[in-house]
Amino acid sequence: MSLADAAAVPSNGAGWLWDELGLDVRLRTDVVGGGLDAMVGLALRRNPRRAHLLVSRVLGKHLPVRPARSVSAGHLLAAQVRADQRATGGDRVTVAPLVLGYCETATSLGHTVADGLDDCDYLHTTRRAVPGATTLLDFDEAHSHATFHWLMPGDPELVRAPRPLVLVDDELSTGRTALGTIRALHAFAPRPSYTVATLFDARPAPARRAFDELADRLGVPVRVVSLLAGEVTVPDDVTARAERIRARYGSSPTQSPTAPAPVRFVTPDWPEELPDGARHGWSRSDRALLAEVAPLVAKDVAAALNRPSDRVLVLGTEELMYTPLRIGDALDQIIPGEVVYHSTTRSPVHPIDADGYAIRCARTFPAPDDPGRVSQVYNVRPGLYDDIVVVVDSAANGRAVAGAARVSAAGAADVSGMVGALRRCAPVTVVTIPARGPAGRPLTLSADSTGGAR
Repeated sequence: MSLADAAAVPSNGAGWLWDELGLDVRLRTDVVGGGLDAMVGLALRRNPRRAHLLVSRVLGKHLPVRPARSVSAGHLLAAQVRADQRATGGDRVTVAPLVLGYCETATSLGHTVADGLDDCDYLHTTRRAVPGATTLLDFDEAHSHATFHWLMPGDPELVRAPRPLVLVDDELSTGRTALGTIRALHAFAPRPSYTVATLFDARPAPARRAFDELADRLGVPVRVVSLLAGEVTVPDDVTARAERIRARYGSSPTQSPTAPAPVRFVTPDWPEELPDGARHGWSRSDRALLAEVAPLVAKDVAAALNRPSDRVLVLGTEELMYTPLRIGDALDQIIPGEVVYHSTTRSPVHPIDADGYAIRCARTFPAPDDPGRVSQVYNVRPGLYDDIVVVVDSAANGRAVAGAARVSAAGAADVSGMVGALRRCAPVTVVTIPARGPAGRPLTLSADSTGGAR
């Protein structure tokens, strides 16, 4: 499936929220050609740092997408990186770049960009405290609901090596996080160039100039590539406008009276040497091995489905997005039904059940890897899907392998809250893959190590 198919997404009256918030958008670049509505929706945050959220229609985080479309978005963004390298003479550089993705939203996007660049390593930031892992660098994201990022490469040389860096995020609003990351990384290990790759570059002119100024100060190229670029003008009173909208609409109900559906558990064969993701690094060989494993896991999942000929949702869990995406893509190729994909998230968004609003409903539950905080999934409700497949890692499923209602020790990893919320919407299949710490060691999160907030 081509990413251009996203151009067929209707606006469904989405303009009302842009108008009421007073947001003005002027597009400069549209690689896909479908316009703003094809790429992003709009919702209100539950975050005092920023009133609104641009919700990607192709990322597969908050909104469901066909898996192939999400993969295509990353590959097309990688093509923009390559085109930029050719245009600036960077194609003569023989050293493959390091690709770095931001948690949690862009972990999978970074993977697919790295896939499209082929012979390169990938690493994403994390907010999970990992026993036995060393934090090589940390930095802050000023406007986020959870501001800290940690870099925990299994091999520090992954970050120390003086090679080009490609930073991947789903959108750039001010660009401050990317600028801070580049400054921190350049102070740690200078490198010849930086490219920021994003689905939507919404920086205003002063923010774009800040990138040029940083490039001059460091003496190396700092470039930005995107699939969609424009300027979003935000009025000074946007927070007050958002409050008035929230007061008028309230919140969509998060609970439903439907009886709980059955739950099945699948623990597929998984190679010892294959990580669950790129928290500690991801190589070309990891990429090739997952390409072999994902179709086998998909067969196990297909056998567990309640109604494989109907609509199936595959859910990632917070930072664990790419492996579920690949399993979902493989599943989509072997069952007659329609498979869509997205993920649970830490991100607090205000749901409103109104046409044109991106986040229509929310289901909230204790985070599996840290039941002391809240996680959520959006736009999942009874009757929408015939099966839900949720993919977790073993560190997040340490206390709930025997059944969805099992009660865990306080603070210990536990999927039961999440599964309990999902099974009110459809039969649930829980797929557990091994969590790997640094150097491929099996990972278990104890009550003392869950969390990650500083």
